[in-house]
Amino acid sequence: GAVELVRNFESAATIAQREWDDTLRAAFTPGNGRFSGYLPSLITDEPALLRVYHTALATLLFHRRTTAASVYGTTYVTLAPRYWETTTFLWDISLSSTMLALLDASVLKRMLETWMTLDIHKHFGTDLLTGQGVGPWYSVNDFAMCRMSRDYLRWSGDFAWLDTKVGGVSVIDRLFDYATHWRTLDVNGHGLADYGEVNNLLEAVSSYVHEVAGLNAANVFCMRFVADLLERRGDSGRASGLQQQASALARRVLDLYVSGGGFWNCRLPDGRLQPVRHCYDFGTVLSTIPQDLSDIQKREMVAFFQRELQTPSWMRALSAHDANVLFSIRPDHQWTGAYAAWPALALNALYKAGEARLANQWLKGIARTALQGPIAQANFAETAVDPEAGGAARKSPSDVPWINDWACVAGGAFLEPILDGLFGIQAPLYGPLRASPRLAGLNPASDLRGLQYQGNVYRVSARGAQSTAASLQEEK
Repeated sequence: GAVELVRNFESAATIAQREWDDTLRAAFTPGNGRFSGYLPSLITDEPALLRVYHTALATLLFHRRTTAASVYGTTYVTLAPRYWETTTFLWDISLSSTMLALLDASVLKRMLETWMTLDIHKHFGTDLLTGQGVGPWYSVNDFAMCRMSRDYLRWSGDFAWLDTKVGGVSVIDRLFDYATHWRTLDVNGHGLADYGEVNNLLEAVSSYVHEVAGLNAANVFCMRFVADLLERRGDSGRASGLQQQASALARRVLDLYVSGGGFWNCRLPDGRLQPVRHCYDFGTVLSTIPQDLSDIQKREMVAFFQRELQTPSWMRALSAHDANVLFSIRPDHQWTGAYAAWPALALNALYKAGEARLANQWLKGIARTALQGPIAQANFAETAVDPEAGGAARKSPSDVPWINDWACVAGGAFLEPILDGLFGIQAPLYGPLRASPRLAGLNPASDLRGLQYQGNVYRVSARGAQSTAASLQEEK
C-alpha cells in the first residue's frame, strides 16, 4: 500500500518511468503490443512543433485506462485526476478521434459500438465500471458519433464495418439516423435544429442556446459524410437526398452570420436573432463547411478571431465584448480562458481559411502553454490571470468557481491541425492520400514518417505524400 510505496519510492519511480518510456516508444512503433496502431514520427528541428505534437499524445495516454475493473478492458476516460474519473464523454473523445483512429482504432471502434447500443439522446457518456450511460444529453452527440466514425473509416479503410449489426441495426443505418436526427429537433419551423438550453450546450454561456450555427453546420457535415458512404455503396437515391438537404441547410446556417462582424447569431424559438461572439462557431463552422463560406466571410471571421479571441499563447472562448461575460467566469467556455480543444479547433479553422502563416506562428505560442504537462481542461487567457513564467497560459484550478480539471483527453485534438492543417494531409474516405504542406514560417525540412492510411504507409514532407515503398525506391 501507501506505506510500502513510501519506503521504496525510488524503486517505484524507476519502474513507473520505465513503463511510461515503453508506452511512449510503443506509440510510434508498428506492431507494438500495447496499441492496435501507432502514430507517425515527426521529424523536425522545430521545438514548438515537437512540443505540441508530443504533449497531445501524452494527454491522450494520461487518460488511458487498462484496469481490470473496467467492463470494457482498455478505454479512455475524459478527465483527471479529480472529476468524473471513470466517465468517458462522447464530446471530448470525438475531439481526439484523429489520434485514436491512428493509435488505437480497435478501442475507438469498440467505444463507437458501445455508444450505438446506448441512447445517446439521453446521456453524455458512459462509466467504465458499470457500462451504463451517465448524465444528461449533450447536443453535440450526433455530430460526435459521425465525426468519430468518419475518422475511424477514413484512416482504417474498414468499410465492411458499415454492414456490421450493432444492437440489431447496421452501422450504416445508425449513421444515417445520426446524420438526420436534427430534423426531429426542427421544432420552431425555421429549418434548423433547436439544441435546447444552456445545460445541453456550453453550460457556462447562457446566450448560446437553441438554433446555434456551429452544430447546425455540423449537421451539414454529417449528411455529406453519410451521403458519400451511401453513394459508394450504390444507394444513390438516399445519397442524393442527403446532399440536397445538406446544401439547403447550409444556406439556412449562413443566414445566422453577422455580416461584417465575423461572428454568428443564435436564433431563438420566437425567431429573434441573438449574437454570440463565441469560438465554437468560429472553429466548427470553418472546420465543417468551409466550402460554403465566401472569401469575405472567412476574412471577417479570422479578423474577429484575432481581434477578440486570440492571445499570445492560448485564447478566450468568448469575446470580452460579449454581453454574456457577466454570466460566468468558468475558463473553459467564457472570456476568462478556453477549453482544452478550442485552440486546436481554432487552428483547424485558420488552416481552412487559408491562414497557415498565422496558424503556424500561433502554434509557437501554444507550445509555451504545453510545457505544463498534459493539456488541462481549461487554461486562463493571459489577460484574465497572469501567465506562468515564459508566457504560458496558466492551467485552471479544479476548485470552485473554476471547476476545471488538471487534464482533459480532448487535448489529443492537437494532432488534427498538425496532420490535416500544417501538413495539409487529405485523407478522404475513398483515397488516394494527398498532402500539400503549409510550412510557412517553419523549417520546410519537417516531415512525418510512418503515416498509416488504409493499409499503406506514407512519408509526408514538403514534396507531398509518398508511399514508403516509393520513397525507398527513390532513395535507391
